[in-house]
Amino acid sequence: MDVVKTAIQALGGRVSISSKEGEGTQLSVSLPLTLAVLDGMVIEVAEHAMVMPISTIVETLKPPSSQFHIVGPTDQLVSVRGVYLPVVDVGAKLGLRPPLLDPNDRVVMIVEGDDGSGAALLVDAIHDQRQVVIKSLEENYGQIDGVAAATVFGDGRVALILDPTSLIEDVADTAAFSAAKLPMTEEKHVSAI
Repeated sequence: MDVVKTAIQALGGRVSISSKEGEGTQLSVSLPLTLAVLDGMVIEVAEHAMVMPISTIVETLKPPSSQFHIVGPTDQLVSVRGVYLPVVDVGAKLGLRPPLLDPNDRVVMIVEGDDGSGAALLVDAIHDQRQVVIKSLEENYGQIDGVAAATVFGDGRVALILDPTSLIEDVADTAAFSAAKLPMTEEKHVSAI
């Protein structure tokens, strides 16, 4: 019970226990309202660990370079089962590296925005799936385009939680192309790489 109490206190919560003879013991756990847990896919972008919300991922794949098409000086489309989706290089969008013109050995995450629009997010690798605790960034840093929040992993590393809807809206606003509507089925598939 001491381990549970320590873990809850580390999250800013508290535990109380009360017992009444003949009636039983009551255990109360209180956690802050700002504490939220997210199912996420841990990805790597420009040597930084980040988290993509699972609920927005339609599928992941490593398409051959023949499925990528250059549009304009740096914009790209990828063909996935006959649908052309805009490619968002997450590392370049967040200012972590110059745009990648050769997507070989990269992973494409097909994501769906709130309005049903879709895009292919280009990331370096997918590591695993896990639940993470959401920590707000807005209080200290304001709103950051493409980033929803942050989290702290068990080993102490800080990771950004991406906002795919914001990333898709940025692409949809460009003149070269607009975000495609995904032909969604009722069931989403997330394939492992």
